[in-house]
Amino acid sequence: MASNSLSPVLIHFVTPHGKLYQRLLALEHMLGSLPPLVSAQQHPGPHEPQHGVPAEEWPNVVRRIREQHESLGQIAAEYGVSHETIRRHLASF
Repeated sequence: MASNSLSPVLIHFVTPHGKLYQRLLALEHMLGSLPPLVSAQQHPGPHEPQHGVPAEEWPNVVRRIREQHESLGQIAAEYGVSHETIRRHLASF
């Protein structure tokens, strides 16, 4: 038969008269308001984001890959895109 009561450990967290709850309140009162642990932007992007390879650059990209045998990764890194982006666009040429 399942018990309807809370776990003895959980009671320390959820009841206002529990020891842990009271310690957290005392700590908050002593330190004042604490800033949130998670910032609004966890992984800030580049200051000036690139939006892919410009259309006028694609013929040059294709030439570099087919004639100069440069890797997709090298070219992708230069434009700030993934190698998959380069590979997908190559399929259309």
